[in-house]
Amino acid sequence: MRIGAARGRAPAFGAPAPAAPPPTRRELAREVPIGRIGPERHPVSRLLFERLDPRQLEEVERLRSEQPDFRPMPEHESDPSFRHHLVLHCAVWNRLESVIATTGLRPDQPPEDVHAMARGPLAAAGGLYEADLVADALAGAGAAIERLGRALDFGCSSGRVVRVLQAAFPHVQWLGCDPNRPAIAWASEHLPGIEFFVSGDEPPLALEEASLDLVYAISIWSHFEPALGLRWFEEMRRVLRPGGRLVFTAHGLTAIAFFATGGARSWQQCEEIEEALYRRGWWYRAEFGEQGDWGVVNEGWGTSFLSPEWLLQELTPRWRVVEFGAGRNAGNQDVYVLERV
Repeated sequence: MRIGAARGRAPAFGAPAPAAPPPTRRELAREVPIGRIGPERHPVSRLLFERLDPRQLEEVERLRSEQPDFRPMPEHESDPSFRHHLVLHCAVWNRLESVIATTGLRPDQPPEDVHAMARGPLAAAGGLYEADLVADALAGAGAAIERLGRALDFGCSSGRVVRVLQAAFPHVQWLGCDPNRPAIAWASEHLPGIEFFVSGDEPPLALEEASLDLVYAISIWSHFEPALGLRWFEEMRRVLRPGGRLVFTAHGLTAIAFFATGGARSWQQCEEIEEALYRRGWWYRAEFGEQGDWGVVNEGWGTSFLSPEWLLQELTPRWRVVEFGAGRNAGNQDVYVLERV
């Protein structure tokens, strides 16, 4: 159902809608998604959880009973993915050395002046939800993350997601890049076993052609101006081997409803975005202004919404779309898996 219809009237369009202040990366970090991404589908956190022995689990459960942050809501009690996330976060937050050694997870968290998408107790073990999302999307596309050779977290910030994947699958050669230099410097110092490097605001990356099996990007194409985003798709195609996969998330029609019902954007602006997607396939606004977004000062980095039809038209036949989940990322962003042709 379209936004205007949901309000009981036809969408009104004319003068551009006033923009609500965009949520900053720090504001977005307040909500840490945990738990289910699909029925029983949380492969990374389950793998890490299953490394724990009964004695370790008993110790963590004792701490959970004493610390309210790690108690699930009653409606989540029967969902194993919530328990797995909470157990791992609790163990790392409390720096249980045996659990840290067993899982490979690390307790280090960036200081306040270094960018991180989430902080605090429910971010202690890293981006468990997003790591599950990437692995689950690959599995849905018929690709086993266990068989990867070399993989890149594109737009990794201070390494919140790649640190989890590296703990789960240490045999994979993991890389991470971001234009935020302080975040990359911190990650390089605190997260051994992962190759971090600073990327530019424009292609290319300092990587050889066809040198990767996987690239994933969480909430990166949700910020690129569409023409810049298309150039980055071409760069991803250059660095991936034939048959390699690109997993990414983007704002689409589900995100419009997410922002409208949550109050983060006005209904008028959501109608404007919706109309743009139906008319031309995308909406973009350079909302961060001269101050930029945590070290990213670029007119091509703002807020973007993309329709699946527009992406399909622009990306095929050079890419094959092998998986699509509307709103699959926390009920907000769409998840795509592309195969490099």
